Amino acid sequence: MNHRSAAREIVILAMPQLPKDESKVTDIDFSEIILALGRSLSDYAKKNITSVSSDLQKIEKFLLNTEIEHPDNDERTSQIKPVLIPKTDILQDQVSALKAAATELYNALEIPEMIIHTTQKQATEYVLVVLKNYVNNKEEINKAIEQAALSRNSDKKWKPNRMVRLDRDILRVAATELLFLKDTPTEVICDEAVKIADKYGGNESKKFVNGVLRDIVKLTRK
Repeated sequence: MNHRSAAREIVILAMPQLPKDESKVTDIDFSEIILALGRSLSDYAKKNITSVSSDLQKIEKFLLNTEIEHPDNDERTSQIKPVLIPKTDILQDQVSALKAAATELYNALEIPEMIIHTTQKQATEYVLVVLKNYVNNKEEINKAIEQAALSRNSDKKWKPNRMVRLDRDILRVAATELLFLKDTPTEVICDEAVKIADKYGGNESKKFVNGVLRDIVKLTRK
């Protein structure tokens, strides 16, 4: 994770902390926002690890009960032996839960690195640049997102205020870079946005962000 990748993710996660009253935006101490974000990321990591542990305990309990209740172990009292699981759909549900837990744990393990980046000058400077450009050009950025979303050949032609918050914030950061920070290649901005959408929102979020971003690029960059 380079400093700009970390900065993008930090900005997206920090978006909800921006004041709703735009008149107060100029008085924001962005360093305080980043400090608060570091704390919230730590809490997020703790919750994810707790969730992973809980899912693993459920799977362990399911497997143990399956062994105990299996006819092959009816006569066994001292040692329970492994058994075949006849219903694959049950096991598939447990595997899906484990995969989701593993994804959460993976995301949590990246958080300490992100927090470290908040103390590095390059990452902090880019966070502030993106945030300030978004705040100063919020109306134009939201308009570009709305135009792109409404022009899609899809049933999800949503205005920004009706989008899932995560998707909306990812698009806002990417649109800020596309419109006002043109030193970064279009492909890099879009790829990073889609990766973050996939990381935190899953496949549906990834598809939506990717689709809208393609149209934003058509409207903003040739």
